[in-house]
Amino acid sequence: MSKQTITPRTEKSILIVDLGGVMGGVEYYIETLSCMLMERARFVSLCVPTELARRLRSKGIKVYRLPAFQWCKPVRFLLAAAVLPFVILRERVQIVVINGILESVLLIPARLLGCEAVYARHGPFEDDLYKWYAKPWRYFPRLTARLCARFASRVICVSEDVGKGVRKVVPEERVSVIPLWVPQLPPYKGETKQLASPIRVLYVGRLERYKGLYLLLEATRDIANVRLTVVGDGGYRKQLEELARGMDVQFKGFQADPTQYYSDTDIFVMPSLGPEGFGIVTMEAMAHGLPCLISDLDVHKEITATGTAAMLFRSGDAEDLRRKLCLLIEDTQLRTRYSSAGHRRVREVYTQDIALKHYLCAFGL
Repeated sequence: MSKQTITPRTEKSILIVDLGGVMGGVEYYIETLSCMLMERARFVSLCVPTELARRLRSKGIKVYRLPAFQWCKPVRFLLAAAVLPFVILRERVQIVVINGILESVLLIPARLLGCEAVYARHGPFEDDLYKWYAKPWRYFPRLTARLCARFASRVICVSEDVGKGVRKVVPEERVSVIPLWVPQLPPYKGETKQLASPIRVLYVGRLERYKGLYLLLEATRDIANVRLTVVGDGGYRKQLEELARGMDVQFKGFQADPTQYYSDTDIFVMPSLGPEGFGIVTMEAMAHGLPCLISDLDVHKEITATGTAAMLFRSGDAEDLRRKLCLLIEDTQLRTRYSSAGHRRVREVYTQDIALKHYLCAFGL
């Protein structure tokens, strides 16, 4: 009897591109996506952030790291355009996943080289927020992203709010909305505990003006017995530290794993002014069973089921933020309600199992 020949399963090779300068939400997405799918496909990365490269290599992912060229950022994009064909051909890449704004131009050579070019959109295009003559360095990269998105084989949006804008540019059949997810959902601890003394309020995120942390500082300045912990870094940090002078505020800087801060907190606040693509830290806080107070951006309404899973305040309104924060501080039952609803919302909508099904379909794995 002749032996049966078994053809081994051929793994798809996926290249993920990220030319951002520091770790942030996009880099978190790349890390979690790679970990989730690495048993179904072979991953390669072309990236700039040192921390992202380190994390991916620790998981056995091959990384081609480019220098940041902080003195002239456009150089990193020119170098990436030159290196991309080499990596695609050498690694026999079939799918290229592009992240970022100006990185969108790389969709074109990826398509020309016969790859499926997937554009991951983490936020709105934002070209309507700037005038070309006033801030050309912000306007033209965003306009480029809007134009180049049309060359993508598929655009994956991290929220329905982002998807609304993308569908105005890219045909519906090439747009998928796959929300971000929590890799491991912590168990719910039950009824909310009594507040600590001082009351522990947490902010996690980039320290940029649009994130609205200055509103939280203004709102908590006259609330007694409150300690604010700030996890994150960014270009607006010095101004925020100056605003916080004389207050009980602890700046912890960037933390690779903020889990302990979620565990040691009474209330989480995200005062972002937007635009936001999703709100990963809010979802993480909800997953840890924290009562959350966040600005009423459209994407935050989406994450929280229009305020069912977290308390919303008027974006940009420090007085409304202060009033809502005082309500959460004073009402244990209210904190318990939002704690339970937030954890349930993540469990029902934002788990890894749900995201995995969508990505297996999107990538044909």
